[in-house]
Amino acid sequence: MVESRTHEVELRDVSPDILQLVIGFMYTAQVSVDNQNVEALLYAADYFQIDPIKNVCVEFIKIQIDATNCLDVAVLADRANCPGLKAIAESILRRNFTRIWKTNRFLQLDVTTLTHLLRQEKLKVCGEEIYKAALHWLKHDLLSRKQHQVEVLRCIRFPLMSKSFLLKTVKAEPLIMESMDCVNMLLDEFQINLLSPPDRLDLGVISRPRQLNSINRFAVFQTSIRPSCRFFNPKDDSWTEIRCSLQPRQGAVAVFWDGEVYILGGSCIIDCYNINRDFWYSKLGMLRPRSGLAACSTQGKIYTSGGVAQSEGSTALDLFESYDIRSESWQVEASMLMPRCKHGSVEVKGLIYVCGGRSNDGRILNNCEVYNPTTKEWTELCSMREARKGHGLVVVGNRIFAVGGSGPEGRLRSVEYFKIGSSAWCAATPMPMPLGIHAMRCVAVGNVIYVLAEDSMFYRRNKILEYNVKNDRWGFNSKAKRFPFRDCLICAVRK
Repeated sequence: MVESRTHEVELRDVSPDILQLVIGFMYTAQVSVDNQNVEALLYAADYFQIDPIKNVCVEFIKIQIDATNCLDVAVLADRANCPGLKAIAESILRRNFTRIWKTNRFLQLDVTTLTHLLRQEKLKVCGEEIYKAALHWLKHDLLSRKQHQVEVLRCIRFPLMSKSFLLKTVKAEPLIMESMDCVNMLLDEFQINLLSPPDRLDLGVISRPRQLNSINRFAVFQTSIRPSCRFFNPKDDSWTEIRCSLQPRQGAVAVFWDGEVYILGGSCIIDCYNINRDFWYSKLGMLRPRSGLAACSTQGKIYTSGGVAQSEGSTALDLFESYDIRSESWQVEASMLMPRCKHGSVEVKGLIYVCGGRSNDGRILNNCEVYNPTTKEWTELCSMREARKGHGLVVVGNRIFAVGGSGPEGRLRSVEYFKIGSSAWCAATPMPMPLGIHAMRCVAVGNVIYVLAEDSMFYRRNKILEYNVKNDRWGFNSKAKRFPFRDCLICAVRK
């Protein structure tokens, strides 16, 4: 190196004060960090490859980071090669995106940083919100940014937006409709909706809903006369009791979305629990209160299917509704192909799958159907190997598992699964014994399906039965504390 042959070495981009701190650290192994010098000191530590100083700066910034500065921290961390700090900043940014994109700092982002942010799989907002943010950035300096409009708009998953938003907002936007490149881009993306659901899954991220953080535990809600609520953490097999303000109800379901649990059915109201704030509140219930329904969530909406109207005896319904969490409004969707109650419903890659249940004439069903929220259409799916009602229906990876329940001849031990894109259900290892007097209570966390083993035979045991999908094995959890599972609802959550 040329520096080895000279008496003087020029150090660029490092101020004398910062250099003095670096040299002092070499002699004393100590460095003073504050809000005024932390950024320059971090850059210098990265430049000189002095990891101890770098680590001190990162820890100092971690304490200071919040929604008001996470954008700047993410940029700083990227330039200073601090991937861990960048991940923390981007996580806060994703959780607070709706608030952040309206700030002046967001408008100053360069196009590379902007598109990196808008493409993130774990961005916790709907497509409409990302569209508004993209247009907000483009219009701030339209003269110089118009050249980037196709690049920026490609970050938006238009095929997953509601038809009303596309017609009322996107179609009415001159910035898009006056650009032939943008119009052609939209036409290419909208062709996805002409494909069948299985074919649509293979077309990349533009046709898939964004992913959230992985589910890491499940919640159990006892809805009997004396309600109680608990979390179960599979990492240490522990139960944690939480505050409970549930109204007693029967025939209800629990659904999780974006940090909150929604309990629907068996009442004219929705009980809601905010996990992070440990807070209960209530909302207006379904348009047609009922029990024995199924529900799942996707893209900021809860979809409820079938059930029995509380005022109409035991008649199963083909009713299918959606609840927009943000606007707190209900909408009647296209009716199911068949009325059913005591069935299962799950969401996979933006599509709603409904399986099994009981029909109007009392038959136990094995048929299945799938709903596309974008096209508002139902499609018949291949039937399960066995007819079942009151079964568990969960998703692990790209497979839907139907667990237990009751068949025409009584309670079932059998388990079967449907691999997305295939044409048939396959058998899995059955449970050690039939469970569930009324309905199976099961949930999936990671690669394990958990079943609350409350039964007339095993009532005193109240154990958790676990099925490992990878090795196709069942076993009882011997570590978890026992408590009565009677009249419980269950759902997977992130905490």
